Formats: sequence, structure tokens, C-alpha cells
Amino acid sequence: TMPPDTTKAQFQSMLRNLLAERFHLAIHRETRNFPGYDLVVSKDGPKLKEATPDPNAPVDPSPGMPKRAADGSYIFPPGPRMGITEGIGTYRLQAQEQPIAKLVQSLMSMIPHALGADLLDFSVPRARVTDKTGLTGKYDFTLEFACEGCRGLAPMAPNLPILAGRAQSDPPPASDPMGSGLPTIFAALEKQLGLKLEKTRDVPLDVIVIDHVDKVPTEN
Repeated sequence: TMPPDTTKAQFQSMLRNLLAERFHLAIHRETRNFPGYDLVVSKDGPKLKEATPDPNAPVDPSPGMPKRAADGSYIFPPGPRMGITEGIGTYRLQAQEQPIAKLVQSLMSMIPHALGADLLDFSVPRARVTDKTGLTGKYDFTLEFACEGCRGLAPMAPNLPILAGRAQSDPPPASDPMGSGLPTIFAALEKQLGLKLEKTRDVPLDVIVIDHVDKVPTEN
């Protein structure tokens, strides 16, 4: 039990102490390489539009959903924004004034979703993507592609975790398996944004390694 005014940091410290004292948990941290993707600029160069925000434009701080155009695209107010629209077998990511780091974060969720993982399957990890583009600006862009795992859900927040279902060693599909007429996420990145995903086996990740833990806790 915890006092009502226990902070999150205090709770985490108490939990660590509990695991160490009752289960004799011992861990260490290290960096390991895993298979994943490098995001690079394609041979024809980037097709991203660098953002030119109006410094005098009022910024709408509202977190609510922006207005939609007739074609379903978002009409963003001034300021950094991202929005996702899912159709049956289709996926659209629309960004305004966003760095490449935001695209990379989204790709980590979108790649497994596009390859067939169901949105609500939280049992497998996201794709691993490293930014190797060298692009440092902020950009306006739209990425639209065929999506095996999309089931026509309602518009979602772009930070909703969408997890993997296909092994990252599998080759990317060459064509749209859903018949939507849209390119796969790999082809769409190159055609629409001038970027490319290249497979790599050396994506460094910080991991926690369990050195020892007892299956049964000590008695109270």
C-alpha cells in the first residue's frame, strides 16, 4: 500500500526496491544491435516541402480534431500538426511543420500496420527505424499508401501505438495486396517523399538484461 500523496517517481522507486528485496531481481543495461530499417534520401533527392510558417499567424492550442476537406484531408490551423486517416486497406499520414524525427516515429508504428498487423494487436514490437537522411528542417508532407492491417477505423491520434505482426527479416511486398490502387509504404515513401527504407541488421537499442530473478518471492 502507498500513501495517497505518493508520486510516480516514488512509486517506481518503491517497486524497484520491492522486486530487489522480495525477488532478488538483478539487472543491467546494455546496447545491442537488432534488424530494422535505415531511412535515407532516395537517389532522386527529397521531395518534402520545407515548411514556411507565418510568424504572425495565431497558433490554435486546441488538441481537438481539425476540419476536413471534401477529399478527407485535414485543414490544419497554423502550427505543428499531424493527423492520420485510415480507410479500408488505406492509410494517410498528413504532417505540417514536422521534423524528420516525427516521420521516423510514425514509421515505427506504420510499417508493421501496413504489412498486415492488426491495429489492436499489442503483443509484438514496433519496427525499428533509424534516421539517416541528414535532413534537419521542418516539413509539410502527406504520405498515403496501401495498408494490409487497416480496417477503415475512425481517424486516430498519430501517437497511438500500432505494433508489428510480420518478421522484420521478411522482404517488403512489391505491390498492393489490398487492391486499393495505392503503392505500398516502401514505394510511397520513395515516390511521394523522395525517401527510402533500407534494411539493416545494425539498429542499436538500449535494452534491460535480467541477470537473476527468483520465481517465488521471499516470505513477508
